[in-house]
Amino acid sequence: PMRLLLVLLCLASPLGGQSTRPRLEGRVPAASIPAVDSLVTLATAEGLPTEPLIQKAIEGGAKHVSAQRIVGAVAIEIEQLRQAQALLVRAGDAPPVTALEVTSVASALKRGIASPMVERIVAALPDQPRGPAFHALADLLVHRFNPDSSVALIIAAVGQGVRGPRLLDVSGAAIQELQRGRTHAEALARVRARL
Repeated sequence: PMRLLLVLLCLASPLGGQSTRPRLEGRVPAASIPAVDSLVTLATAEGLPTEPLIQKAIEGGAKHVSAQRIVGAVAIEIEQLRQAQALLVRAGDAPPVTALEVTSVASALKRGIASPMVERIVAALPDQPRGPAFHALADLLVHRFNPDSSVALIIAAVGQGVRGPRLLDVSGAAIQELQRGRTHAEALARVRARL
C-alpha cells in the first residue's frame, strides 16, 4: 500500500498554487520532490498547515534519509495534522481552524497528550492560543503527574486568568514542588492553592 501511495504521489501533478520545489531543491533527494510537493498542495487544499510538512522533508534531507522514507514521513505528518484538525473541530472550534492551532494540537498529541485532554483544554480556552497550555500539560505528564489532575490544574489556572507563557510557570511550580520532595498529589495541591 505504501509503495502504491508513493507511485501515485509521484505521478500526481500539483493541484495549483505555489510550488514548494524551490525550497526543497538541493535540500532533499530529487526523487522525493514531486511527491512532497503534491502532499503540500493537498494539505493546502484541505486547509492544513504546510510548514510542518516542508520542515519534515528538509529534516529528512539533512539526515540523508532516502526519498521513499522522506515521502513516507511527510505522509504520516499530513495524517497527524488531519487528526489534529478534526479534533479541534470536534472540540468546538469553528472551521477553518488556524494553522497555528492545528500544529499546536498535533505537537501535543505527539507529546502524549490524549485526545480527551486536548478537548478539555480547547473548551477551557475558546478563542485563545492553546500552545502554552498544551506545553505546560505535556511537561506535567513527562514528570508522571496524574493526567486528569494535571488537566484540572491547567484549567484552574486558566479560570484564575493565567494565560500564555505564564501557564508554563504553573507547571514549573508543580515540578519544583516535586523536586523538593513532595508527592505528586501534594505538589499539585500546593500549586493550586497558590493560584
